[in-house]
Amino acid sequence: MNITLNPELENLIQSQLETGKYKTPEQVLREALKLLEASNHREAISQKVKDLFEKTQKIPGVQEITEEEIAQEIKAYRKGE
Repeated sequence: MNITLNPELENLIQSQLETGKYKTPEQVLREALKLLEASNHREAISQKVKDLFEKTQKIPGVQEITEEEIAQEIKAYRKGE
């Protein structure tokens, strides 16, 4: 596969190479694609959590639980790991 990059993207890749962290443009692009994939995965999980939250809000007695309370519970859970 051959890809033509605009000057802005070429400069971005070059600046990453100049940091010394990457030795080739392919390494820069590989890392960028991995980060994109991770971001997409997080967005998918976030959407599932939002969907679940909306479903649970329809259960009688659950409407009183706020998003902030859920966020606090998640934060407390993570600290306990």
